[in-house]
Amino acid sequence: MRITANMVTIARIVLMPIPVYLLYGDAEAQTWALMLIITLGLTDWVDGIMARREGPSVLGGLLDPIADKIFIAVIYLPLTDLGVVPLWMTALIFARDFLVTTLRTSLMLRNAPMRTSTLAKFKTAMQMVGIGYVTLYVAFDANPDSIWVWLIIGLPIGLPLGLIVYRFFKGQKQGLRSSVMMALMIFAVGLRYFAGPQLAITVSLWIITAMTVLSGASYLVDAWSALKGQPGSIKETMRFVLEGVAVPVSFVLMLGRYDTVGMSGLIILAVSLELSVGGLGNLLANKQITPRFRFIALKSGLQVALCGSAFVWSLNGIQADSPVGPACMLGALAVTLAYAIGSFVKHRSVYLGVI
Repeated sequence: MRITANMVTIARIVLMPIPVYLLYGDAEAQTWALMLIITLGLTDWVDGIMARREGPSVLGGLLDPIADKIFIAVIYLPLTDLGVVPLWMTALIFARDFLVTTLRTSLMLRNAPMRTSTLAKFKTAMQMVGIGYVTLYVAFDANPDSIWVWLIIGLPIGLPLGLIVYRFFKGQKQGLRSSVMMALMIFAVGLRYFAGPQLAITVSLWIITAMTVLSGASYLVDAWSALKGQPGSIKETMRFVLEGVAVPVSFVLMLGRYDTVGMSGLIILAVSLELSVGGLGNLLANKQITPRFRFIALKSGLQVALCGSAFVWSLNGIQADSPVGPACMLGALAVTLAYAIGSFVKHRSVYLGVI
């Protein structure tokens, strides 16, 4: 059986719960999580090469960005829950992703599809590479000067360097992304050497967040140009607010409120599923199927209300012994599942048509 790019992408999505589980373990488990994170990150590069050889496909165009976003979710959310990544940074990163997904739907419905910018591609690469280094520093916190730290920091430079050398001898034009990625990795090595792991984590996270905001702003500028003079509505604006900001921020704000891995797992699963639903919504918009605002408002309103209830309940100091908070989060996840199932049943011919 021939392995295709879509198979590699699906395998990456299926394996993503494993590093989530390992990140909550001891130093050895976190080291294994790091190895798996690196492997999953490399599969993104591999299926990209395979997809270019095989040619574009609708399913690949749908799965790949969803897989990238879920990858970010399953790494950033546990590290936020563990106190490594500041909560506000994670909320900003996911609000940006949800908002761009919602904006893409509006543009597609106007036959003005939003193309992935070069800046956004660099943003995704920086998020993946940067959080890999952050995970490395966390996993080797007890032995920060281990030879393995320096090997894992330095080895990734060989990948873009190898591509640059290969293109040089083949007389091919050098890719901007390879050069930038090599420069970023060299910067990471220098930062770790001169600043130490803790400052390296802080600087890395600030750079990632700044890049996320800049790429989001570039999307907004491009979207404004496309939407300028186009009719909008209050409902569309409310959809931006609910789906693009309120829902992701409500879920992220629950991280660390309840001292249980199970609660964190519910949040990570809910955010990952919401990212998938957003990608499927883009597919429907590409087919000129307009989302029903009343369903979106009901779904988002229930999710925000349930997350808000769990948040308020966590303030009373007895959340560890009470089922109220977890029940609210289970309810929020159930709302996401119900919406996804309902959408699939209603538009199954569209979804199945891309397989």
